[in-house]
Amino acid sequence: MMVSVCCSLWAQQTDTLVAAQVYSYKVLPVVRASEQVAFLAGQVRPSAQVSELLRRFTGVQVKDYGGVGGLKTINVRSLGSEHVGVFLDGIQIDNAQNMQVDLGRFSVDGLGAVSLYNAVKTQRLQTAKEYASGAAVHLVSEDPLLLVGDSAGKVRLRGGSFGTFNPSVQWDRRIGGVILRVGAEFLTSNGKYKYDYFGTPLTRENGDIRSLRLDTRLSGMLLGGKWRLMLYGYGSERGFPGPVIRRSEEFPFSAERQADQDVFAQGGWTKDWTDRYSTALKFKYANNYTHYNTHPEKNAMAMPYNLHYRQQSAYVSLAQSLGLSDPWSVDLSTDLQRNTLDSDVGQFVKPRRTTFTGALATLLTWERFRAAANIAYTGAWDTFDQRNAGGWSCEGGFRDAWMPSLSLFVRPASWLEIDAFAKRTYRLPSFNDLYYSLMGNSALRPESAAQLGADIRMSARAGAWDVEARLSPYYNNVNSKIVALPTSSQFRWTMLNIGMVDVTGLDAKVSLERGLGSAERRLALTLRYTLQQALDHTSPGSQTWGNQIPYIPLHSGGLDLAFQWEDWSITWDTTLTGERWSRTANIDTYRIAPWSLSDASLSRKVTLYGHAGRGMVPQLAVGLALNNIFNQSYQVVQGYPMPGFNAMLTVEYSW
Repeated sequence: MMVSVCCSLWAQQTDTLVAAQVYSYKVLPVVRASEQVAFLAGQVRPSAQVSELLRRFTGVQVKDYGGVGGLKTINVRSLGSEHVGVFLDGIQIDNAQNMQVDLGRFSVDGLGAVSLYNAVKTQRLQTAKEYASGAAVHLVSEDPLLLVGDSAGKVRLRGGSFGTFNPSVQWDRRIGGVILRVGAEFLTSNGKYKYDYFGTPLTRENGDIRSLRLDTRLSGMLLGGKWRLMLYGYGSERGFPGPVIRRSEEFPFSAERQADQDVFAQGGWTKDWTDRYSTALKFKYANNYTHYNTHPEKNAMAMPYNLHYRQQSAYVSLAQSLGLSDPWSVDLSTDLQRNTLDSDVGQFVKPRRTTFTGALATLLTWERFRAAANIAYTGAWDTFDQRNAGGWSCEGGFRDAWMPSLSLFVRPASWLEIDAFAKRTYRLPSFNDLYYSLMGNSALRPESAAQLGADIRMSARAGAWDVEARLSPYYNNVNSKIVALPTSSQFRWTMLNIGMVDVTGLDAKVSLERGLGSAERRLALTLRYTLQQALDHTSPGSQTWGNQIPYIPLHSGGLDLAFQWEDWSITWDTTLTGERWSRTANIDTYRIAPWSLSDASLSRKVTLYGHAGRGMVPQLAVGLALNNIFNQSYQVVQGYPMPGFNAMLTVEYSW
């Protein structure tokens, strides 16, 4: 775990943006984010990775396989990571091979906001995929730091436990009518940390990582509209430490290695043709290469795999929005995507998938009541090499689904707001789910989910305290749920359908904040709690009937405390997770013990002088993060022990 702490105390608060008071066809979203972190321009980010921010959202489990380079995926309200869309500036970060988006790869540098939506994000000019997601994490790029002058930048250095060294640089420049941002980040860590192995202290091995991220963003005006382009490259080489199980002492636990080379280009152009009609064109091309090697010469117990994969994706989306009257607007979005996967795996079938997604949405807005409805459609055509298909030949062809959604908003009083939604969503099995022999299951059925939910928000003033409370009851019914369970490796999984899962839950959050004499002296306290009952209702009378599905705790929650005094800030975060099971059989053999995790931070930001006229006022920020203060021994995923106490120091200079 790695957390940067040179930050504004209020960066982790939940969606405190005031609802828009303009009631026209260009209103802000009807449905507010379930959780949101919004950053101010020039603000130092509170966490190094997106996964660290999401861990403090209610109703969310972040699966973490340990260490700086460990895989980190998100599960929202028991829908599973494959059912959660992750979007960067409205364009999905997808992976047709396994539908696993590793959030540990994404830095918060360059982001203006991170939001989670359980209901459909009802906003103008969305892509069709945004309407079709079960839940959605939205990463929004910040505007360049050009508050004064034509250039700005920052240099950050982070390092600490596990031999972690993590420098980054960002530079903004205005060139005529074009704004350019260039960023780079390097990360290296040996990944070694102590853990308890059946009463014996051991050191986690083969968890090292080296990675480099390069990105360039450009934006400006073209033909009367706004355009944006992003070029992104990421390369890494890391080890997979593997699960901790009893093995012969003469063999290492794991010698598996994986190298990744990911590049993509994405962008868009948005134009208001009239006061009532607007369009948005978005596009993306991605090319992802993976090399996986078990190195049997180092571990004689390993299966001999030396595999190479190349995944390519081309995507285009056109969204149109028409304001029919002041309270009524209609949107039509159409997306087309082509995915291919090639590999040197023996008898690989080289799947190809063409997917069309469309959505028709309408929005009605009045001062105290708003309503939004949409219907999305997705259709996918699969083809593959028939010569190597074997028993998979029946899995090719066409799959489609209709996904309706309805959301309502009412404000019965100035202190009370209620959002409610109902929707159906659907996801296809991934290429690995269907076609990969090491983990594939040709009998897998597509997974669909019916979702009901509400957000009840209350705000009040109690003496010197501002109080905001949110209650969010929900119910999900998931049919033919696809579950991925790790085997002896993070790279190889067991895929299976759980016929039906009923999820009943409640998220609760209370935030208290008060000033201490000035805007720069404040105290904030946030309490979080989630009750989540996710039961297997596949076969009445079976041994697993009525059992909690894998990795979902019945109870979880946390506490966040933040104190700011002028340029100093102190934070304390505690996360609590109840007992869970690693299999559908809820027996002691598969029980994962409950755990709590506490982190603290201390930081100071100093304003420097002597560079007037060169952009923003120069600032130096220094912070220290102390993670897992009580050295708690715990596992998020069974067999993958997490680090004990660790510390990170961050120094950042911005101008």
